[in-house]
Amino acid sequence: MFKKINSILDLIDKYEIFFFDQWGVVHDGEKIFSDAEKVFEILQKNKKKIFIISNSGKRSSDNIERMKKLGANHILKSPMITSGDVCHNLLINKRKPLQNIGNNYFVVATDYPLLDNTNYKKTTDLDKSDFLLLSSTTGFKDFENLKQIFDKAIQLNLPLVCSNPDILGIAGEKVHPSTGDLAIQYKKLGGITHIIGKPGFEIFEFAFNQASTSKEKVLMVGDSLFNDIFGANQFDIDSLLITSGIHRKDFSSDRDFQGIIDNIHSDYQNTGSPTYIMEKLK
Repeated sequence: MFKKINSILDLIDKYEIFFFDQWGVVHDGEKIFSDAEKVFEILQKNKKKIFIISNSGKRSSDNIERMKKLGANHILKSPMITSGDVCHNLLINKRKPLQNIGNNYFVVATDYPLLDNTNYKKTTDLDKSDFLLLSSTTGFKDFENLKQIFDKAIQLNLPLVCSNPDILGIAGEKVHPSTGDLAIQYKKLGGITHIIGKPGFEIFEFAFNQASTSKEKVLMVGDSLFNDIFGANQFDIDSLLITSGIHRKDFSSDRDFQGIIDNIHSDYQNTGSPTYIMEKLK
């Protein structure tokens, strides 16, 4: 059973490390939330360790540049780890579950340079590919031809590596399908998928290994019951759900919050149970 709180600062004495999601928590893709800036400033002054752990298929450097343009200040004083960073690390170091993935890859959707300047080779020929790489759908519109690509890739038994698990994303006031939705489509068709990021343990472990404390002192703050909250449950840390993010339509009703959470389901994702709940980060 969760506890409703008025401010994350009510928890400042209980936790030493704070993991923050990016989209829907500190910004909406169009603007930085002013209260989020204030929260980061206060936590930093109180010597708390803060990590932004984001399901972005892009590297953290690109996300930092985006947040600079959005006007971030104190938020940028804390390190960021993206699922793109973790996916890149697993591929470069040939670590599980990507240790035997092969060297030639075929880009699905937007051609983001995740593996540029590495020993991996990009190809436009599925017959010469070892795996599919899906990192971004930014600006991508040719969804109609993906079914044909997916069908042939499955015939060739090619695994798909996705560096962004998010099925839903936020752009201003709109909630829209995101990169992970394509990975789910491939899985529905029978394809082998390796989806890196929350709720998978790799990104939590990547961040946690950079801090020296017990899990009881770590709090995950996110807006997705499927990725942030369930991921925190799996990693055995406490969590705070921000209800104004991807689930905003569900929480706009007058029902009790527990009843709303109990009725949020996904065919291919698990619904997590938060320790705390709050409308917006403040």
